[in-house]
Amino acid sequence: MSRILLASVLLFPLSALACSAFSRWMRKRAIGQQIRDVGPQSHAVKAGTPTMGGILILITWGAAILILGRFQGWPLYGSFVLISGLAFGALGLADDLLSIRKKTSTGLSSWQKIILGSIVAIALFLAFQHVILIPQRIPFSGHPIVLPWLAGFALTWVLFVSSTNSANLTDGLDGLAGGVTIVILGGFLLIFPTAENLLLCLPLIGVLAGFLWMNTHPADLFLGDVGSFAVGGIVGALALANGAAFLLPILAGIYVLEAGSVILQVPLKKLTGKRVFKMSPLHHHFEASRRSDVQHWLPAFEWSESKVTMRFVLLQICFVALAVWASMSYR
Repeated sequence: MSRILLASVLLFPLSALACSAFSRWMRKRAIGQQIRDVGPQSHAVKAGTPTMGGILILITWGAAILILGRFQGWPLYGSFVLISGLAFGALGLADDLLSIRKKTSTGLSSWQKIILGSIVAIALFLAFQHVILIPQRIPFSGHPIVLPWLAGFALTWVLFVSSTNSANLTDGLDGLAGGVTIVILGGFLLIFPTAENLLLCLPLIGVLAGFLWMNTHPADLFLGDVGSFAVGGIVGALALANGAAFLLPILAGIYVLEAGSVILQVPLKKLTGKRVFKMSPLHHHFEASRRSDVQHWLPAFEWSESKVTMRFVLLQICFVALAVWASMSYR
């Protein structure tokens, strides 16, 4: 435990220094993020900001847990969590590289991401059935359920596609995805304080904290799809491996709100001709914008980007507290 804690603390400055060097390297080569025209006008100044910081997060975290695993013992589901992060990170990297090549804000289409993510989820299920097909606990209930093979397959597919795309949608403001994910990982450790989870979560918290040093507003480095898909895959794998798949929608409440806002916005706009939110994902609905011509159902807000990020992180802490309450019957 002390070795893992010390390593995680040291990973904070190491990650910050690595991200700083990577940001400078990207700027010298004029490789940066393209910004969507449909977003808040204030985001236009972010064009050209170095992206794909998630590459460093994956490399640093992966190396750290592999080294620590040699001393602490490798967790039963360590390979599942590691490969999940790497596999979905590779999907996000393909999207980032295609976006940079096309010089647009999007690389892969939404459907391409879902299809490719589904293929990765199916492959992970087939390779790690012994880890996934364990009793899954029901929130507010002490009775775990054992899912049959087909139900376990469906749950794995839905959970991975949801967690990765939700994390990707959350990554829209400086510091938001990193801050929310740190809180979610902290929630995992509160609910499931096992040696395995300490090894897998604490180093990632340290690495993400170092990344946030460069990602706080105004950001000098973005997570990129490689990072958001990777952390979404890691969070999903941790939930499945700990029998917490049904708890995850509560534990990762901000992820759910962000994805839900997009799911609501598109079909209702087609049906009614009017938006539910000023903009989606949800964080843009609260963000200051000069787009007063957009008609929407819910009252709009005009908060600064930093205020939206901080309040969403605080709300995520509330979701973790609710998840802790829902899991009290597990003990």
